[in-house]
Amino acid sequence: MPDSFSRSSLLLLCGCLLLLFLSFPTFCQAQFTPTLSTSIDNLDSAQSSGFIQDGFFFEGQEGPSSMLIQFDRGSFDFSSYAPGQSVGSLVVEVFVSVIFVTISGDIIADVQVTSVGPDTMQAIAVITDITGNVSAGLSLLGIDLNIGDTAFDVLYTDLPGDTGATMNVTDAGTLPLSGTLDFDIPLTWTTAPILTHSPFGGDLVVETLLTSTSGIEATFNEVFPLNGGTTADPDLMNRGDANQDGTFDISDPITMLGFLFNNLPVSCVLSCDANDDNSVDIADAVFCLSGLFGSGAQPPAPHGACGEDPTPGSLSCLELNNNCP
Repeated sequence: MPDSFSRSSLLLLCGCLLLLFLSFPTFCQAQFTPTLSTSIDNLDSAQSSGFIQDGFFFEGQEGPSSMLIQFDRGSFDFSSYAPGQSVGSLVVEVFVSVIFVTISGDIIADVQVTSVGPDTMQAIAVITDITGNVSAGLSLLGIDLNIGDTAFDVLYTDLPGDTGATMNVTDAGTLPLSGTLDFDIPLTWTTAPILTHSPFGGDLVVETLLTSTSGIEATFNEVFPLNGGTTADPDLMNRGDANQDGTFDISDPITMLGFLFNNLPVSCVLSCDANDDNSVDIADAVFCLSGLFGSGAQPPAPHGACGEDPTPGSLSCLELNNNCP
């Protein structure tokens, strides 16, 4: 009887521990609910602008590992930048009050260009100043932070034509952002005027994706109406005729691939949007190949003759061409 009772008690105890184990993650689930706001220097169509983003990450929640900013129209202009030049700044405010000391000051970083290509620009946010007693205070907390450390890696990418641009920021591991934060972290990015607004006006949509150190995502969508914009007649184009020779053949998907991967110019980006999804990517070349050599559909109208786009978007023709005057 005692043995039976012991076995029953043991099974009951194991069952209770199992239930506790299964329910434990719900009480300790990681949180990531930052706040973020974007401001644009100016909102005039066809003009260059910088932008500022203010983020706030809460004590007791996870810190950020990356930030992806996507602009749905306009373009980045890298022509005036070279390695070593500044393209913005970063300020992290620190205020930590513990029993024996208050840590207060700023971590300031300069965003410096490391390489420039036709469609991409790479940069690093290098710590240039640590104010107040932040350096000594963080050292007491076991956090070693020094001037010259790289805080973030930054990749700016310009998308084809007027279809927008992206800024991808990833944590380099020197700031105290990994895991659960020990104190609130307000963070401000300031970017030089590399964004050129669309000449066609309309709404600029800025989508920011923040990812925590464990992969939790938080998305922010902000809309900024642009001032002005051209009222030119709609582009005339022949959809799928990427090389503008008046025919639809194998040379057209080849032209699209050259535009996408070898930075070869095209006179009408709009004609490269073969599948009419208001973007130009490898899917357009695949769509053409399927229509030419498989059982796929032909490009939507206007195709085979010049005409206006019945589903206009941000794509355009960069110059007039002989086939669609």
